[in-house]
Amino acid sequence: MTTPDERLEELRSRALAADIAPVSDPEELAELSIRTLLDNVGGVIRPNHPEVNVRLHGPRVPAHDVPVREAAAILNSVQEAVASIGQALTHEPTTRGAIQANVLRATELRLSSSVGAGSVIFRLAGPSGDVLGDETALTGTLVDRALGELFSLVEQSEADDLETSTLAQELRGLGPRVAKHLSDLVKQVVEDEIDVDFTWRSSEARARQVSLQRRSALAIRDAIERNKVETKLVELKGILITVSRVTNAELLTDDEGRVRLSVSDEQAGMLGPFYNQRVTVIAEQTTTWSTNTGQEKRKFRLIELRLAEDGQSPPGGVSG
Repeated sequence: MTTPDERLEELRSRALAADIAPVSDPEELAELSIRTLLDNVGGVIRPNHPEVNVRLHGPRVPAHDVPVREAAAILNSVQEAVASIGQALTHEPTTRGAIQANVLRATELRLSSSVGAGSVIFRLAGPSGDVLGDETALTGTLVDRALGELFSLVEQSEADDLETSTLAQELRGLGPRVAKHLSDLVKQVVEDEIDVDFTWRSSEARARQVSLQRRSALAIRDAIERNKVETKLVELKGILITVSRVTNAELLTDDEGRVRLSVSDEQAGMLGPFYNQRVTVIAEQTTTWSTNTGQEKRKFRLIELRLAEDGQSPPGGVSG
């Protein structure tokens, strides 16, 4: 018969072999022990649905409680960030309107809670199976993939060199709605002095842990700030439907709909020959993100314009 010390050493070895990060919270240690014991007798148990533990601690969580407003704001930001990432992963528009109902169902997290030493732990459980019909060709449920993206962002923020733009590029790909909810989350960490530890378990992956503390929260906030305004040159094609010296020119494009073009006084005087013609436009596009609304606005300034059919401009063509 094995001794208690031998069983403890066996538990420790199995935990290390499972690549589970060390934990000090009694609740998490107890759960880890149960899982390891089950594994020891041949009953490998993984959760039948994704689970993420959100542990709140820090100066504002001195004991076993946390202010309701702060806890609610953090949990809501986590839920909305996961839903918004899920929306981005389905390649649907993410800047306006409501998130699709099936995406909301696929990323919904359900709450239970417990307490630990100097912390409060919320256990959030996702749907137990696929909710979106098109997930069969993908690895993991949508909520698992969304949580994976969230954890990757926090991991990058923990090690991010603020001189690089890697984190900012990742955030830009997920869109302004995700940035808004992450901005809300990091605000709680920075301003309310509540650190957030995440432990994620799924039916298909080993446990994964990240910690969102002041330094990493500031890194995410910096990356969001970098993305608030982006300027680049773009090519647009369509029909020039408005020519005026007192209002912006308007282009009816193939894929953007009606686009308003800011033009200089000099350019406005040369647009006449292009009226109602199919044209190719080189424009400076300025995209502005709002972390208040989760939307983006785009403005276009005319740089160059030419007829689309032959690629030539009428005499005295437009550029600037």
